Amino acid sequence: MLKKILKVSAVLLLVGFSFFYTEKVTMIARNSDPIMRAIKKEESNKKVSNVNPVINNDEYIMGINGCEIDVDRSYSKMRSVGEFKEELIVMKETSNDKDLTNKYVIGGNNKEKNVSLIFIVNKDIDSSLTDYINQKNIKVNYFIDGKYLEENMITVKFLSENNNIYYLGVNEEYSDEYMLYHNNLIGMNGTNESKYCFTNDKNSDTLKLCNDYNMTTIKSDVIKDNVYKTIKDKLNNGVIFAVDSDNIDEIKVSINYILSKGYNIVSLEDLLSEKNSCNM
Repeated sequence: MLKKILKVSAVLLLVGFSFFYTEKVTMIARNSDPIMRAIKKEESNKKVSNVNPVINNDEYIMGINGCEIDVDRSYSKMRSVGEFKEELIVMKETSNDKDLTNKYVIGGNNKEKNVSLIFIVNKDIDSSLTDYINQKNIKVNYFIDGKYLEENMITVKFLSENNNIYYLGVNEEYSDEYMLYHNNLIGMNGTNESKYCFTNDKNSDTLKLCNDYNMTTIKSDVIKDNVYKTIKDKLNNGVIFAVDSDNIDEIKVSINYILSKGYNIVSLEDLLSEKNSCNM
C-alpha cells in the first residue's frame, strides 16, 4: 500500500514538474519573441500615471485613472498577424486604491472644462426652467425630497427623461427608515441609479448611512441668492453648483454664462467619473 502511495505521489510530482517546466519554457519563448520585446519597449512610452484624488481631511476631489498597455491582449492580436504593429496595441485602465468611503466628494477632476448643476426639488419646479434646460441640451441633476417624490410621480418621471434624479432625504435629512423605499422609487421612475446623497453641512450620520447603502455623499454650499455672481466667481473645472432659488431668470443667465465660457454642463456621473478612455 505504501509503495502504491509513493508511486502515485511520484507520478503526480512528475506531472506537476512537467507542467511547471512547460509553462516556464513557454514564458521564456514568449518573452524572447521580437513582438513581445517590441511591446515591452513601448510600455514606458504609452503609460499614463494615475491622477490621485486630492484629499483634504474628510473632503476630496476626484482623480483620474491611468492607462497602461494590456500586454497579453496586445501580444495576442499581433501574434495573429505575425508582426508588431503599433496600431494593434491595446490599452487598459489602472485605478487608484484610495479608500474614500468615509469622505465627502466636493468636485470632479480638473482635466476637462466640465461642471455639474444640482437643483434642489422640494416644491414644484418652474416649467420655463426645465424647458430652457432641455433646449440647451445640457444634463443637470435633480435632488428630490422624499415627500415630494411620493406625491409627484408624473413630474419626477418628466424630470428624469433628459436628466438625472437623486434622493434628497425627507426635509433634507436621510434616515434608514425611508432610504431603501425612496431609492426604489427613484429606480422605478428614473433612468439612472440613485448613487449619490447630498448635504450642505457635514453630518457624520448622513455620511455613514449613505456609505452603508453604497452611495457617495456630495457636499456643496447651496446657492439661494446671487446665483449669477456666485457661479461667475466660482466657475472652474470640476465644480459642483447646488441651486435652490426661485429666480429663474438669474439661473438662465448663469447657465448661459457657463456655456459662453466654454464649459460643459454634465451629469454628476460624468463629472465624478475617474474613467480614462485610454485612447492611443
